[in-house]
Amino acid sequence: MTVPDNRGRGILFGDVCVDLVLSVLEETGKAHRQASPEVHGGGTVANTAVALARLGVKTHFVGVVGDDLFGREALEELVAEGIDISCVELSGRRPTMIVIALIDGTGQRTVLGWPRRDQAFAELNERQLDGLELTAHDWLHTSGVCMVQEHGRRATLRALDWARARKVRSSFDLNLRLGLEGDSLPASYVEALWAAIGRADFVLGSADEELFHLIPAEPDLRRATARLAKEGQCVAIMREGPVGAHVSEFGSPAVTIPPFRVPVVDTLGAGDSFDAGFMEAGLSGCSLAEQVIRGHAVAALQIGRAGARSSPQRKELDRFLANRSDPTPGWETNTG
Repeated sequence: MTVPDNRGRGILFGDVCVDLVLSVLEETGKAHRQASPEVHGGGTVANTAVALARLGVKTHFVGVVGDDLFGREALEELVAEGIDISCVELSGRRPTMIVIALIDGTGQRTVLGWPRRDQAFAELNERQLDGLELTAHDWLHTSGVCMVQEHGRRATLRALDWARARKVRSSFDLNLRLGLEGDSLPASYVEALWAAIGRADFVLGSADEELFHLIPAEPDLRRATARLAKEGQCVAIMREGPVGAHVSEFGSPAVTIPPFRVPVVDTLGAGDSFDAGFMEAGLSGCSLAEQVIRGHAVAALQIGRAGARSSPQRKELDRFLANRSDPTPGWETNTG
């Protein structure tokens, strides 16, 4: 695929944290059979920033980290990936978030965050964007993780307004995990989410884990995707694991684009990597269907490796797509 010379930048506005990854395999009682914990950079939007930069896109990360060891290490990792962090701020009041990720024997993950409230990225402010001179070629991406607290809600909504006023494309990934209280979402958070959905050009998320919180009366995930797209007046891309991504433009009947069939090692960060592939393809002038396919391809390469930052380099992605002959009907679970 030829990359156009006028391809814009990715502006990633949101969370960065540190992941503590624990592989929870079958209990053997033998210490040498237990996997050692691993510490990696994380954060839904920061993961997307890393994946996007590896695809050759000039990437800016805009966020807040604690003025602590974890925060400094998180920023060092972003810089090592070639990401511009000139708009990042340090917080002396709130810590960098730690995410504990439990990975089971099939590669599926359970994620727990600490602290769940008052983490550094709660101090996000849209004024951090003021130093960026954007053009219509650029793309702003953000996440529902940043909207759990009131200050982050205001900042995220204003950032999306800021992008729209400048005719900059924008995407919003639901990422509802931190917003859940028990098995439900507070009404004020749901209201803020719908406000973000109505401001974004593209809304992404998990169909089987998140969509029912917003469209509770519609059990059919394709129809629910179309309803979200219609009510939000956006393009909705809702991922459903091995089934694929359901896509609706402004409420049109959703179509399902299947993923690639690959063995799974670890699904941590798969949605974040999908977002990066989707954005990179959009910045390169691809059609909506091609954007989704490239999102699937980046996610497929990601889940074949451990960790939320295992996304591919551009050459790996191009080689993967060039060598695929199947139209990608689903992924396998690695039970070995």
